[in-house]
Amino acid sequence: AVAVLITGLAIYVSRGVLDEIITGAGAVRVAMLPPWPALGAFLAIGALGLLWLDRRAVPRGTATAVRPPLGPLVLPLFGLLLLILPYLPVLPDRMPALQMLAGPLRGVVWLVVLTQFAWVLWQARLVRAEWVQRWSVRRVSLAIAVATVIVSGGAAAKFTRTVLYPGGDEPHYLVMAQSLWRDADLKIENNHTRGDYHAYFALPLDPHYLTRGADGEIYSIHPIGMPVIMAPVYAAGGYSAVVAATVIIAAFAAALMWLAMVGITNAVGAATFAWAAVVFTTPFLYNSFAVYPEITAALAVVVAYTRATTPTSSLRTWLLVGASCAALPWLSTKYAPMSAALVAVAFARVWFADGPGRVTNAAAVVVPYGVSLLAWFGFFYAVWGIPLPQAPYGDLVQTDLKNLVFGAPGLLFDQEYGLLSYAPVYILAATGLWAMWRQGGELRRRAVEILVVFAALLGTVGAFRIWWGGSASPGRPLVSGLLLLALPIAVAFRTAPAGSARRAAHHLLLWISIGVTGILFLAQDGFLISNGRDGTSSLLEYLSPRWPAWTMAPSFIYHDAPTGLMRVGIWLVIAVAAAIMLSRARSQKPGVASATAIAALTASLLAAVLVVPRLPVSPAWPVIDVRARARTPLLDEFDAASRPLAIEYAPLRWQRAADLPQRAVLGVEPGQRTQPQPIRVIHNGRFSLPAGRYRLDVDWAGDRGDESLALQAGRTGNPWLTWRVAPRTGQRWSTEFNAPMDLSFVGLRGSAELERAIGRITLTPLAVVDVTRRPKLPTVLAASQSGSASVFYFDVNASPEELGFWVSGGRTARVAIERPDSSAPLTLRVHSGAIANRLHIATFGWAQSVTLQPKLPDVIEIPAGSRRLVVLDLSTDRAFVPSATDPTSTDDRQLGAWIEVVKE
Repeated sequence: AVAVLITGLAIYVSRGVLDEIITGAGAVRVAMLPPWPALGAFLAIGALGLLWLDRRAVPRGTATAVRPPLGPLVLPLFGLLLLILPYLPVLPDRMPALQMLAGPLRGVVWLVVLTQFAWVLWQARLVRAEWVQRWSVRRVSLAIAVATVIVSGGAAAKFTRTVLYPGGDEPHYLVMAQSLWRDADLKIENNHTRGDYHAYFALPLDPHYLTRGADGEIYSIHPIGMPVIMAPVYAAGGYSAVVAATVIIAAFAAALMWLAMVGITNAVGAATFAWAAVVFTTPFLYNSFAVYPEITAALAVVVAYTRATTPTSSLRTWLLVGASCAALPWLSTKYAPMSAALVAVAFARVWFADGPGRVTNAAAVVVPYGVSLLAWFGFFYAVWGIPLPQAPYGDLVQTDLKNLVFGAPGLLFDQEYGLLSYAPVYILAATGLWAMWRQGGELRRRAVEILVVFAALLGTVGAFRIWWGGSASPGRPLVSGLLLLALPIAVAFRTAPAGSARRAAHHLLLWISIGVTGILFLAQDGFLISNGRDGTSSLLEYLSPRWPAWTMAPSFIYHDAPTGLMRVGIWLVIAVAAAIMLSRARSQKPGVASATAIAALTASLLAAVLVVPRLPVSPAWPVIDVRARARTPLLDEFDAASRPLAIEYAPLRWQRAADLPQRAVLGVEPGQRTQPQPIRVIHNGRFSLPAGRYRLDVDWAGDRGDESLALQAGRTGNPWLTWRVAPRTGQRWSTEFNAPMDLSFVGLRGSAELERAIGRITLTPLAVVDVTRRPKLPTVLAASQSGSASVFYFDVNASPEELGFWVSGGRTARVAIERPDSSAPLTLRVHSGAIANRLHIATFGWAQSVTLQPKLPDVIEIPAGSRRLVVLDLSTDRAFVPSATDPTSTDDRQLGAWIEVVKE
């Protein structure tokens, strides 16, 4: 009964929204909740679940079977109490960290609790999957590969061809591959400004990573291994084919490692757990489709480590091991020490074991590797005149063993880029290595091998000054060695007794890690994957907008190494204490074991919240100014229909949710926000506004003459709305505007002199559209005025100008046009510049293609009915470059057609 009550209340509050509003007395906690009948419905859902569980508990098969008591089975559901805590009076105000549980983190809580509940039912044999257990190892390995492709491919489909991917150094690898298949050389020249690469991405190469070779030509400093492998793939299918090939390589490597783990541990379940711990978590997943050498190197590492099993292996196998090791330096210089470690491991396996042909097998490993190294050094000499791998980098060489003090622990524990910060399940690799050492024999040898190989990688990348890998997702420098850590994770899982608290804790760590991966996948269009290298985690900032959660986690960027290591030490002490507690739990009931694991995790996090933020730091952590926040959950999730009830906690009283938005005021003052924005806005005042109507107030702190004040919507392009203002000290200027859709980037623009005359900017919601009634559209990248209409742009395939916009040739642009008068027809004036072209226009329920003649405008009437907001998809068959047709033009854009809204 208590479990039913907790579950119903947890569902109820999970449908609510918790936030803070600013009053004269400071920040006050408020909540919007569903109507009371919904609580009864959610309690009924919990009761139905209990009836289902009662029916499943009925003994089947034999008359002697014992019916398990329901009480221990439902104990994991008590973990849902965590979701109710943020909505209690007083306590969440005294301990603000609890408010995190009412935000996106609640999804992780639900995931963890429900998977724990499923694990308990599995251990109690109330839920089984005999059809999976009947599969052969080969069939399961195929399923492992397919699942890897589906998960990695899904992430690739969502994030590639966005501002996230390709990004960083990916353009360099693509341009090198393009140069190889087009010009049969590695010279960069102008390959990055022509052809399909430019047509796809229009991304410039960072000149800092271009260098001049001994022959005077321009080369990229990046390694050539992956471009050589991917050149034919890129020639055959472009960027999409390279991404697909990378995903397949990741799947093949994961399946090979899974097969090796099954052979070593003789435990399919443990191997599958370890595979999921690597493949389904952030560090591996969000690099599994990136155009970097990490995944290709991961395959080489797995092949080198798993194929050399016994001295009696065939000569072909040992040659494959040698070739895999030989490929690693070509993929990246940072892999050279790891390749040497793998060669040493393979050589030791052959040389120090009894068996025929050990000299031949050892030579099969060493000779290809040695030949490859000679060719590798020769390549540097041929191109740069120096036979050393640091030759391309010149003054950019930043490798120093002193950097290991912060680089190595940073790669493991840093809150922005650390492995364990995004996937705590990797802590099992440490416990697994210890278990392998204690068991002795072959497992001890393999533990030493994994330590040597992974330490070679960690030491090399950790010695680099930019140890995080530049513009990268978390953990990228270590991705090539992560599959090796799957083996100790599998051993740790196998060592924990089935149904024990330790085994339940392992599942907790796995699903927390997968939950974090899901947040990165779903939140803010994936922008949380990429951090700003400012020392504070974007993920923690997102999870805790009102409490500085980043003060709990170590940073090896914001602080020096001793400060970061002190925080790491506290976390490790807490983890050891939790492990001791779990190891002493002796209950044989899975429900009790699960509840113990959840309690240990909760106690550990509570201890960290109470201790770690109080440790001395210099410089001090950045603080949260609730008055200057860019967005609020109250506005983002406002829905007076589905959440009509509201609670204000100081003083404690009920009220209507519809009255809250007007009190959720956003604002910014000089100096409140120091982080720069993608485009310059006054006082760095970037806001995220849901669809609705707003009042803009500007308090003047100085006198100026007549000036232009503009409203920017979207992180690119020119301003959306412009007003003429005359600042006078002590006065306030106000206006109102309508946001027809969610605008994730809104800010004011003006001259530097005008910025100095602004004392405060305030945005007050006058009316906010319910979240269920807002237009479901992509993120607005830019906005402009055309005639009397507003035009909003969702991609880079349209170029806004003063009166209208250009559609890029050969690509589809999606725009939304808001009309001030929905009774008049929507009329467009179009032309195709200097060439004949064919324009395709589509909107809901209507499409038309128009043939355009050179320099002759045409008028098109769109059947928009009474809709004020009209979404159009626009594309052309051809493209032209203005500078190629007009000698006086310097415009190098690939244009298709001009679109302009005719004034109503």
